[in-house]
Amino acid sequence: MTTRAPGLWHLAALLTVAPLVLPWGCKSTPMLDYSLDVPAQTLIPPGAPPVRDGRARFREIFCALLAREPSAAERPCDALLHRLSDEPDTATLARPLPSHAPGLTVLFVPGLLGGCAYGLSAPFESAVQRLRRLGYDAWVAPVNASSNSHANAERLAREITKSRSERIVLIGHGRGAVDILELLVANPAAASRVQAVLSVGGAINGSPLADTPAGAALLFSRGEDMACSEGERASLGDLKRTHRLRWLMAHPLPAQTRYFSIGAFAPRPEVAPPLRPRAAALATIDPRNDGLAPFFDQVIPGAELLGYANTDHWSIAAHPLGLAPAQGGATPETSSFPRDVLIEAALLRVIESLTSGGAGG
Repeated sequence: MTTRAPGLWHLAALLTVAPLVLPWGCKSTPMLDYSLDVPAQTLIPPGAPPVRDGRARFREIFCALLAREPSAAERPCDALLHRLSDEPDTATLARPLPSHAPGLTVLFVPGLLGGCAYGLSAPFESAVQRLRRLGYDAWVAPVNASSNSHANAERLAREITKSRSERIVLIGHGRGAVDILELLVANPAAASRVQAVLSVGGAINGSPLADTPAGAALLFSRGEDMACSEGERASLGDLKRTHRLRWLMAHPLPAQTRYFSIGAFAPRPEVAPPLRPRAAALATIDPRNDGLAPFFDQVIPGAELLGYANTDHWSIAAHPLGLAPAQGGATPETSSFPRDVLIEAALLRVIESLTSGGAGG
């Protein structure tokens, strides 16, 4: 491994064109322990721009916002945002929070959660309401979990055409982040109006689970926790890790757009029960995963890494609707995760970066 930016380990995607074989058919002990005593890591194609480290500033913003919340005493900030061994210290003197930018258009793009997760609220539903109260023009894009990313990119282009704004921020979750990247490459006219992209638990390199039938069965279990159509299963090809890495190698992202990433992972007992078999399978690669992808697969090449949320893939974007853990509901940790504060903090960092030319990291 080689470093290309202080504090971030970059793994070149040279040997990822063959599917990973994971031993799901038998029990196995992960080679790696779950630990935070590791540096941040990103798997990016050779020649891609390096990832920038914005964790210290984002932590400062997130913790300051969290302190204002009535629920701030429930879980300390450092319990909600992982601190890996190489994260720089925050400033000794607290810096002021960035200012909001009322009127900015914020378009959320859900992934498979937008159409096939049972027992969850709509992804980003409460975040949209929070941002609207702050003066943003925010809504959730009507993408289709049954469609491939190319078709969803065309839908996103039509949504952008509807907006009169020339100041658009796209926020994608899971496969929604993939749909956004496909849009930027396929439609330069729409891409020219997108100032920034924020990936939240994005499946940037796809998911190792999508590369094998056994993994796909975990992604789309037939239990009562999921209700997915055959169309949604057919769209799984867009999440194949081999496909996504090849796509990133062949399609450099537009340089005029700024990119930001928030990853997620949690200890397996704190992962929502339906995601635990996925998390266990992925632990054969790395136990630091969110139930869809290892933490190093969740970062856009050339992005600013904002941090890693201590939660799972579902709970970073949506809230379980009153289900007990045995029914697929959240654990106390995931149900109380302040996902809306996380989104507001990330948006403030995006705005700060856009208005200051990237300073403040």
